[in-house]
Amino acid sequence: MKLRINQLSTSPPYIDLPDDLTGYAVTLDLSHCDAAHEAGLGELISEVRSRGAARVVITGSPRELEGTGRAHGAAAA
Repeated sequence: MKLRINQLSTSPPYIDLPDDLTGYAVTLDLSHCDAAHEAGLGELISEVRSRGAARVVITGSPRELEGTGRAHGAAAA
């Protein structure tokens, strides 16, 4: 299941988020969000996990991943 952050209600009660995400791998697409949306990302991830998501994947962020020395989405060597 892929969710675009700018298309969701990104603050509680997350009315656009399905109640039951049991077993889903949820992709949070940040490619169209702004800094305000990114600020609440941790809380949104917690909410997705509490609704049963098996895995949360974050895409669309050009920021460098901390500790990897490469940009997000870069091919592994």
